[in-house]
Amino acid sequence: MSQLANNPVNHRLPVNRIAVLLVIFALFIILIAYRVVMIQVVRSAEFGDQAIAERFQENSIPASRGDILDSNGVRLATNVPADRISAIVSLIEDKHDMAVKLSPLIGRPVEEIESALSQEGVEWVLLARRLSPEASASIAAMDLEGIVLDPEPRRVYPSDTFASHVLGFANYDHEGSYGIEGAYDTEVGGTSGRVIGERDGAGNVIALSQNTWDPPTDGSDLVLTIDSAVQRIVESVLADTIEKQDAAGGTIIVQDPNTGAILGMASWPTFDPNNFDEVNDISIFSNPAVSSVYEPGSTFKSIVMAIGIDDGVVTPDTIHNDAPGYIEVPGHSPITNNNGRVWGEETMTQVLEHSANLGAVFVAERIGQERFYQRLMEFGMGRETGIDLQGEERGILTGPWEPDWNPTLFYTNAFGQGIAVTPVQLINAVSAVINGGKLMQPYVVSEVRGEGEAVVHDPTMIRQVMSPESSQTLREMLRSVVVNGAGVFADVPGYAIGAKSGTAQIPSPEGGYIDEATIASMVGFGPVVNPQFTVLVKIDWPKESPWGETVAGPALADVFNQLFKLYGIPPTEAE
Repeated sequence: MSQLANNPVNHRLPVNRIAVLLVIFALFIILIAYRVVMIQVVRSAEFGDQAIAERFQENSIPASRGDILDSNGVRLATNVPADRISAIVSLIEDKHDMAVKLSPLIGRPVEEIESALSQEGVEWVLLARRLSPEASASIAAMDLEGIVLDPEPRRVYPSDTFASHVLGFANYDHEGSYGIEGAYDTEVGGTSGRVIGERDGAGNVIALSQNTWDPPTDGSDLVLTIDSAVQRIVESVLADTIEKQDAAGGTIIVQDPNTGAILGMASWPTFDPNNFDEVNDISIFSNPAVSSVYEPGSTFKSIVMAIGIDDGVVTPDTIHNDAPGYIEVPGHSPITNNNGRVWGEETMTQVLEHSANLGAVFVAERIGQERFYQRLMEFGMGRETGIDLQGEERGILTGPWEPDWNPTLFYTNAFGQGIAVTPVQLINAVSAVINGGKLMQPYVVSEVRGEGEAVVHDPTMIRQVMSPESSQTLREMLRSVVVNGAGVFADVPGYAIGAKSGTAQIPSPEGGYIDEATIASMVGFGPVVNPQFTVLVKIDWPKESPWGETVAGPALADVFNQLFKLYGIPPTEAE
């Protein structure tokens, strides 16, 4: 046998190698196929979303805020066309040149604009908002690459500072703040829409299809109870009084006592809601008529007397003798009348005419401690009135249920000291005293007008706090204050009005009261028969005179005189 026969060639080795290579090749093909399937099928949605995100942009479309109208349809807040201007930084080659072109049109320094366009890692820059139509037209005419103009209606208040505390304002993001704008932001603000679009070379959004467009729902219009003619009266009288008295501030409110509607509401200092961003002290935005609490002083005696009359513990002719002219109170200096005066025997009507502290304490004692505080709460003390304005405070009423209450408060509360109210809280309570005993909910929005429908605010009675007969008695007693008492400064020739003044000390943060600092106030109503208006005048820290009757009285008379003429109310008495 040959050597070849004895040493056969091994054909199995190449076959095994080929098989291994085939397996490896097959696995490679399977892996590639898997990757293709993953990319094309499984992760297609993910990559598609990423591609869309890179190509398309979703933009919010602001809703148009509703107008705010006074009771006669005068526009107090509305919108005008305006734009915001932005820049796509990567599309702007010469940033300095762009800044030079834009500076005079958007009201920003060249250096500031150039710095904004040169920020590291920033692609989209907002340059200015609320551009005027003229500025927008000039910018659009230049056809600047990378500059984008988007519509952004501007909120305007045609009468500037007029009724600013009532209105509040809407900020750059169309959000209502303070006043009506804040309280009714949901109704007046509407609902923003959106558009998904592709940006062209100039940065403008191109709408894709009907499915990518969600139109905004514009806000509702609001009709106020505020009468612009009344508002002008109260703002003018308030400004004149503050100037004459060199006062720190003040508030005047006119209310319809029969419905609770606020016809005029002014406070000072004020602000221009068109330029809210120029105000340094944001506390000026708060409406003192609803957010400022103060000791009401002797104006509060009308409420205490009303409770005493209605509870039957006194009558207008009940006699009180205030001799020897003081009441000893443990842990407190003796309580006296103003300037320590002793009136001797006086009727309850004379207690109001004289504004006698000791007479008010006498009434409170007859009412009784527990009943006294219960009745004050019924008149709305220590709780919010529910007025439809932002920032309402509930005042301060410290009763026997509070750990820091002491018996002295019972005496001082009777003449309006040691208790705190807001102006709207006090005027609303006095309205209840003279309107037949109905505590109404004060309000400033009479109607919300949406698309195709209107929601009307009907007057709301919170509770009956006294009888119509007792209310009639108080009207007569408070009329006597004007005829025979300190209210004479509020007299309006030819018309019968009733009123009660107050001179309150201003508490010091360190305790006690600030020397020679007072709040001079008066609350009145008229005509006495069938009252149409309740008016509150509050002047903070007057420098010329500290007294409520001499400071607030003439202002109250001025307001009433103009109201009677405005509404054509004929004289009720011979002059």
